[in-house]
Amino acid sequence: MAERKSQSAVVLGASGFIGTRLVRRLAEAGNSVTAVDIASPREQIDGVTYVTADVRQPLAAELGAGAAAIYNLAAVHRTPGHPANEYYETNVLGACHAAALAEACAIPLIVFTSSISVYGPTEAVRTEASAPAPTSDYGRSKLMAEKIHQMWRKAGPGRRLVTVRPGVVFGPGEGGNYTTLAKALRRGLFVYPGRRDTVKSGGHVDELLRCLEFAVAREEPEILFNFAFPRESTTADIVAAFGRVTGRHRQPMTAPLTPLLLIASLFEVAAAAGLKTPIHRERILKLVQSTRIAPGWLIANKYEFQLDLERALAQWADETSDQFS
Repeated sequence: MAERKSQSAVVLGASGFIGTRLVRRLAEAGNSVTAVDIASPREQIDGVTYVTADVRQPLAAELGAGAAAIYNLAAVHRTPGHPANEYYETNVLGACHAAALAEACAIPLIVFTSSISVYGPTEAVRTEASAPAPTSDYGRSKLMAEKIHQMWRKAGPGRRLVTVRPGVVFGPGEGGNYTTLAKALRRGLFVYPGRRDTVKSGGHVDELLRCLEFAVAREEPEILFNFAFPRESTTADIVAAFGRVTGRHRQPMTAPLTPLLLIASLFEVAAAAGLKTPIHRERILKLVQSTRIAPGWLIANKYEFQLDLERALAQWADETSDQFS
């Protein structure tokens, strides 16, 4: 990052979607980066040290030798999809081991990616001042991880903690909600599940990384902020933006929710019998539950967003045309 050139950083969860983008950005800004993950890296960047390690286990002290920052992005996050214990083993133990590495190596800064799941599903707008009310093991484990990092920060002088609660993050390499939507729209297979006005807060991965740079460059000992574009977008807004970017203007129908849930339950039975399928009632219900967060801290501190939804989708399309062509 431009504000921390020629410094050393450890990135945990470096092979994920956001981690891969972060490692590249740090390296391009002149930082010495140690990229740590249990999975193989998606790309090999010259000058980056890649280490295979499991955050569920204590991290070797040599990983953090001389480092100025730890970026903890390591997480089990797909819901549903994992037994409950796996969220806590990775997200909570990972936070413990990140804090222990910072303690052992006197690393003064931890940057932690949490989640808006700590707020729980709600139709009301949530700001950084809103009380957390997680309802999933993922959300609960992320909130516990926040507390662990906060305990580390308070336990010694000169320590800094930056925690971000991102909404839906999209961009090249995402492979998640936006990618699935783009492919379904391209094939004419998308239908609105139950409603068109579900609000889904979020933003482009590069905007998220710029926001992290903005927070890291400040001096407050502890910063917690929501990440999302200031202007809310409904599912219909997102579909329309895809249409303007691709030139394929779709008018998807709205399907009743009850039959969709019934169909999903049949797929769950098939999954129990061994058929691999991503279709699940809980995932459909997530599509009709708004995630409305306001980036209050960013706005209050005059962060200037470079993108909005449509510009972000256009930038994504310019970089990779796989799901846009």
